[in-house]
Amino acid sequence: MHRSPALVAVVAILLVGAGCSADRPAASPSSSVSAAPDGPSGAAGSPGATGAPGGTTETGPAAGNAKQVCADALAASSKGVSTFLTELGAMLKAAGEGNGKAEYEARQKAEAALATWSNAMKEQAAKATDGRLRGVLTEIGTEVGTMRADIDSVDSAKLDQLQQRLDTLCAA
Repeated sequence: MHRSPALVAVVAILLVGAGCSADRPAASPSSSVSAAPDGPSGAAGSPGATGAPGGTTETGPAAGNAKQVCADALAASSKGVSTFLTELGAMLKAAGEGNGKAEYEARQKAEAALATWSNAMKEQAAKATDGRLRGVLTEIGTEVGTMRADIDSVDSAKLDQLQQRLDTLCAA
């Protein structure tokens, strides 16, 4: 199964970064992807197989226009994560240097990246003709919309569970 490198990167970075200080340099997405497990995401008993709302399950790939929607969602997610992580790193660096103005500006850009990412997922959800895919993308958009430029605002377990469901639906 293929995982979105972008979402895996943000989950891995946020898990690793949860105990970081402003003095430590921010990790890049490419250096953290390998820290995430590559196990199957739709195995029996995993959130990818049973975590759908309303008792429905993602037991196979989504239908309809899923191929295009998945590709567009992956591209938007990759861009959103990259921008968010860049600005989060800049924010942490500025905080460590005591540069309040740069910290504020980077925080604003990080929050804007999250809003853009959230909106992009909701836009792709609106385009999806498969109801399961539409639901997962809407949930991702909503979850990302709750995040802030603060590691403590990220529910990495929820993001991972949503990613597993999306992987199942976007399997080619």
